[in-house]
Amino acid sequence: MNGMQFFIELLDKLAWPLVFIFSVVTLQKPLSALIPLAKKFKFKDFEVEFGQDLKAVSKKAEGAFPELEIDKKSVLIASVDNLPSSSILQAWSEVDKAAENLISTKLPNVILDSNTRYKDIEETLVTEQIIDTKKAKLFSELRVLRNKVAHAKGYEVGKVEAVQYIELCFVLVDHLNQLKQA
Repeated sequence: MNGMQFFIELLDKLAWPLVFIFSVVTLQKPLSALIPLAKKFKFKDFEVEFGQDLKAVSKKAEGAFPELEIDKKSVLIASVDNLPSSSILQAWSEVDKAAENLISTKLPNVILDSNTRYKDIEETLVTEQIIDTKKAKLFSELRVLRNKVAHAKGYEVGKVEAVQYIELCFVLVDHLNQLKQA
């Protein structure tokens, strides 16, 4: 065997492994992006289906752990980047629910179904002395800002203002919930 035949034999034996290694190195990033998307893996007699395993584990975990409570305040603050006006309206709805629950607990005969519902809630809270003047002023200012966001054309709210509004709403919600329990 001369040098040329040796080189050809060596090249013949190493060609496919080199092509394989080159392919793996070249396609490493695209393959690593596809691996998490795989639902099924099969190699000879070994087979794994990821989706079914995850469903089975999820069913087992449902009864083992308490339900995860979603913190509405955190969700609203996180959504401010994309939807500041919507976040403000959602925060106000939490204030509305808390105020309505407080009124229905303290004064079960009061009916709040009217066109001026938010104004009626505010007046009821103040006239029945359920909340003090400072809290009533905060309620009123939050209501006015909510109405501007909901109804004024071209009224835009910045992200910082929306976060401040949400914080104030949840401070008021906490206070109203404490009054309900007292």
